[in-house]
Amino acid sequence: MSARICAREGCDRLLARRRPGQVGRPPIYCSPGCRPSWVRPPVLVEVARCEDNDGFITGEWIVRLRHGHRVVVVGCGLGRFSADMLANELRAFLDGRSIGMAS
Repeated sequence: MSARICAREGCDRLLARRRPGQVGRPPIYCSPGCRPSWVRPPVLVEVARCEDNDGFITGEWIVRLRHGHRVVVVGCGLGRFSADMLANELRAFLDGRSIGMAS
């Protein structure tokens, strides 16, 4: 049997060999990323007011990254301006663009 390659146009990676006794249809794509129906969920940058332990909103702000059901707090206890600046820098970083600041 000849080696099979991924069905996605432009991909020349080989498909994994099926194990003996494996059930189901044979794969035609080398990875989930090559499947045309697969879409990577976006990483969202959120700016929100902080809450204390009782659920009351405080005067501080929080910056979070959300990817699907996973959440990472990047900054907490910030002022509104600092939180907005951090969120803009994170969005620029994730988009791969420059924000015009000196390094």
